Amino acid sequence: MALHSVSTLLDDFGDAVWRADVLADAASTAGVALPSGHAALDAQLPGGGWPVGGLCEILQTQSGLHEWRLLLPALQQLKRKVVLVGAPYVPFGPGLVAQGLDAHALLWLRVDEPAERLWAAEQVLRCAGVAALLVWLPKVRADHLRRLHMAAHAHAQLLFVMRPDTARNESSPAVLRLLVEGAAANTGTGQDALQVQVIKRRGPPLVQSLSLPARHAGLSALLAVSAARADSSGRYGASSPAPDSQEHTYALDCLASPA
Repeated sequence: MALHSVSTLLDDFGDAVWRADVLADAASTAGVALPSGHAALDAQLPGGGWPVGGLCEILQTQSGLHEWRLLLPALQQLKRKVVLVGAPYVPFGPGLVAQGLDAHALLWLRVDEPAERLWAAEQVLRCAGVAALLVWLPKVRADHLRRLHMAAHAHAQLLFVMRPDTARNESSPAVLRLLVEGAAANTGTGQDALQVQVIKRRGPPLVQSLSLPARHAGLSALLAVSAARADSSGRYGASSPAPDSQEHTYALDCLASPA
């Protein structure tokens, strides 16, 4: 039998073999990718977006803080149902509509027990009419995550699992793992941001974290117009500051209220 060097074999197989030092493309992720709506993030994701048919983990210090602002630009593109299982807060319909999401396409399942959340998530992933599942699993075993991953893969669905940042060092079958944190407003632009660290992806490690706008483009434009009008009318004096834009951000961009 003839012996071939590794480099020769890689050249022969071409794109059929994924190399760990190269960012995977859409073909090698066993499916397609949905643009996240954040250009800086898409540039660092295999296929240029969220993996369709693969498990994506969103890690953060506290559930309900950042996932909506991270995921909404992509969820707006979907034509089928978006299902929430075990969400820590009740979805706020008017806020979702203001952000461009069809409230009628959203289904919220209030499930408290971990075992029931897993069962509900598996049932949801068996439904052909579901485009994306968002499930909150504070504590879950790797083998259970693998079952969810396989179910999403079988039906080409988006699967986002929200977990605490303490799970960062635990093993996971996720094809993509992100650590998401809030960041102080930029002193130059006044824009608050999301700091996203790519912990795991099909590609080389990403050393630096990404800074993404935490505010919907439409909301940013609205706030800019409001600020301009306030300045031109002299409505706010030195002793009466203009409303904090971050408060407006959370008023319209915070899409849930305590259950």
